[in-house]
Amino acid sequence: MKKRYVLVNEIKPEAVDDYVQSHEHMHEGEFKEQLDVLKKAGAEECICYMYKNLAILIYECEDIGESFSKLGRDPRRAAWEDFTQPMFANSPKFDGSEPVKGLRKIFDMNQQLNGKLEEF
Repeated sequence: MKKRYVLVNEIKPEAVDDYVQSHEHMHEGEFKEQLDVLKKAGAEECICYMYKNLAILIYECEDIGESFSKLGRDPRRAAWEDFTQPMFANSPKFDGSEPVKGLRKIFDMNQQLNGKLEEF
């Protein structure tokens, strides 16, 4: 069953422009293969929003721990990690080596109209 995860990562203020540009142009640059890497790791959806220097990631997959482990095992992912890791203020791991810490869902209109709030 597909689940939706929401993650928030802090980007160093001086790196925000580079972080945004690298994502906006990923599909046409040296990192375009990362799109295939994400799909092969089980990502059904991956959307990133920026709010100030916070990157808000919406990630849909069966199991985020398994998906991130697959990312960590794909050698094509290393260049992207090397490029982006210095931009993060909070040093997240996208390789399955530690539990993924996402946001806690506290409201879901459609679920609650049906009488139950579910985690995903």
